Amino acid sequence: MGGKAFATGHEPLSTPRMPRAIYRSLLSQFLTQLSDFFNRVAAPVEAPEKTTFGDIDIIVSEPKALPFHPEQIATALNAKRTISSNPLYSFAIPYPDLEGSFVQLDIQLCKVKDFDWEVFHKSHGDLWNLLGSSIRPFGLTANNTGLHLRIPEIEESDRKKALIFLTADPNTVLDFLQLDRKWYWQNFDTVDDMFEFACSTRFFRAAAYVKDGMKANDRKRMAQRDLYRRFVDEFVPSRNTGSKDCDNDAGLTRQEVFEEALTGFGKRDEFEARIKAWRKEREELSHKQGTREWRKAEATEAEAYANAWIDATKSKARNTG
Repeated sequence: MGGKAFATGHEPLSTPRMPRAIYRSLLSQFLTQLSDFFNRVAAPVEAPEKTTFGDIDIIVSEPKALPFHPEQIATALNAKRTISSNPLYSFAIPYPDLEGSFVQLDIQLCKVKDFDWEVFHKSHGDLWNLLGSSIRPFGLTANNTGLHLRIPEIEESDRKKALIFLTADPNTVLDFLQLDRKWYWQNFDTVDDMFEFACSTRFFRAAAYVKDGMKANDRKRMAQRDLYRRFVDEFVPSRNTGSKDCDNDAGLTRQEVFEEALTGFGKRDEFEARIKAWRKEREELSHKQGTREWRKAEATEAEAYANAWIDATKSKARNTG
């Protein structure tokens, strides 16, 4: 929430940004305190070069006591105010040595099966915005549930049905994208280090970051995300010598990646069942549309015949009269 959850509305609270030292001290403290309430507690790896922080984000899973009561956590943290919007809970906690000010702690409660992916996918700030633009042309999508493969035949008509779930295991995804595991789970010292990491995937292709060919979502990121704009406007051009030397895809095609993913993740049977059901559905829909068109044409013809008969009858009556 960027530290703004308590800054507006009835009786707003002051939640000033935290310098790095206070942020890290409080993060360590909160991780320890929350471990009394949850079996799994972690914070995503922070974005590089951040000097101040608007809030503290922690992901939790497996409450030690059920049902889960956020009021107990609020008491343990000495929170002045709580906003509960399952699965996100925000707490306003007194700012150390700054009377009348508060720190915003956001806790995201997730299912056990989603915990590792949530921590992984939310790490390093804008990193997955950068990686997403590299993998998208090859039919891959990473969202809040995992890595997915898109079925080209279905994608244009139904994006949701086009997705085949591949995996939500972080290291498996890193290996598939050929990204260094050890490097990922450490803090990047600089933004350029993060940019270098993003460019190290085997799917990196400079052409994906040419503004003239960008999709609407990427153009939106350019307008709203400073790091993404810096990557596109400055970093990628600095690597691009005008040749394909800076590309890592080695001539890979979307179809090759599609086949590799189906085989590697054991999803071929699911794909064949999905495409078979999709084609049957489209065939039935086409048949229904054809039937409706035929009935519409038949009705139009009948209406025209009836109107012609009425006109002829009226004309005959006038002539007889």
